[in-house]
Amino acid sequence: MGISEFLAGMITGQTLAMLGAALALGVAGFGTAMGVHAAGVSAAGAVAENKDNFKNALVLQAMPQTQTIYGFIIALLIAMGAGLLGAANELTVAQGGVMLSAGLVVALTGLSAAFQGKISAAGIAATSRNQGAFVPSIIFSGQAETPAIFGFVIALIVLVVGLGVLG
Repeated sequence: MGISEFLAGMITGQTLAMLGAALALGVAGFGTAMGVHAAGVSAAGAVAENKDNFKNALVLQAMPQTQTIYGFIIALLIAMGAGLLGAANELTVAQGGVMLSAGLVVALTGLSAAFQGKISAAGIAATSRNQGAFVPSIIFSGQAETPAIFGFVIALIVLVVGLGVLG
């Protein structure tokens, strides 16, 4: 058996689906970790200066976490659609490829959390000096989330409408 036959036997619809689920949650989670780190460093400094900065800093630090929520939902839908959480569901390689693609879209757009965290960090610093900067800082931070929202919506449409993963 040659390597191409070996690889062809290993690549199944379920394998591609599992890879899509892992990427959706893992990469989006990595982006979130980077974003929360950046905002957390700034938050710790702001709170050290004045404990009254805590609640605004906490809100801004939490903003990059939504990308992991999007990744988790898509990973769960992929796992459900692939039959990985219950009765086995035989997937074609094409169906698995679509699930991989949906996971990859959420994974890559989820990296926006890293940049959102940097914007949130700047907002935390600004808010600690001027409480009036809080709402604009949320708006600025929210702008960086737009790609993740688009990626999440497209992945949902592909999985739920295109593949009918929920029935």
